[in-house]
Amino acid sequence: MALPLSDDRPVFPPEIERHIFELSALARPVLVPKLIFVAWRIKQWIEPILYRTIVLGRARSTMDGYPAFTSEALLSAIQTKAPGFIATAVQNLSIYDSAAGYEEILSACTGVTNLRVLSLDTAFSAHIPSTLTQLYVYDFPHESSAFLFSQLTHLDVMGLNFLDIDLDAFHSSVALLPHLTHVSFSDRDYTPIFLRLLRGCPKIEVFFYCDQDDEPLLDQETLAEDPRFVVLRLRAGTMWNWDYDWLMGVHCGRDYWYRVERFIQKRRSGEVDRFNPGLNRTSKRYVSPGMA
Repeated sequence: MALPLSDDRPVFPPEIERHIFELSALARPVLVPKLIFVAWRIKQWIEPILYRTIVLGRARSTMDGYPAFTSEALLSAIQTKAPGFIATAVQNLSIYDSAAGYEEILSACTGVTNLRVLSLDTAFSAHIPSTLTQLYVYDFPHESSAFLFSQLTHLDVMGLNFLDIDLDAFHSSVALLPHLTHVSFSDRDYTPIFLRLLRGCPKIEVFFYCDQDDEPLLDQETLAEDPRFVVLRLRAGTMWNWDYDWLMGVHCGRDYWYRVERFIQKRRSGEVDRFNPGLNRTSKRYVSPGMA
């Protein structure tokens, strides 16, 4: 006899049913608001997945299947959800613009491991999660960085060429990060310390530089001798699609870190020229037309 539609009893064994719904939610988190109405137990299982990856502010691109969040919606969830729900649910957070409420959001998302933000000023730095392992930032704070980022393994300094950069202070702060293994730059102003960082930080496994300028780098020949150092030269008029790439890393681990790691393996094995640090220009999915 068929069960009535209103019956909340599971047809499959609970562990199989949960696995099915979690796979569906992970594949397309945007479906979660509909799936949670199937049954209360389903809501308990998959609602945290809706909040696992959040992109706030203006983004150049999004990935199909991920919901669009606003700071107002997230602040409402922080205030109405059970204590600790947001702290454990939110793991990947991208804050593209600075706006009111972001300090409160960051202070509530204490379980974040992957953070992408324009700038970590004093207000933001006061709420850095101790769980943070990956940081993508335009302006990296030098003060107390070893304490604030004690668990950091991946650092991407996108840079803004109008900022005044204290290269010595930056080098000192990065060199003190105890677990840093991956570092990336896309601002030529940092190039004078590349060789110093590579030589002084043997724990660094991946050193990536993305640039549109075909001019030779300072110490380029010496840098090319280190298999950890990889350069991606973009074509004129294009720029790296950082938003899409970040989401790809979150979704399936296939971000630029993954591609650079594979390229380094090929250099070490001799599959590609050991003294050629140039990563091939990648597919159009990751490169978008330059923006004024």
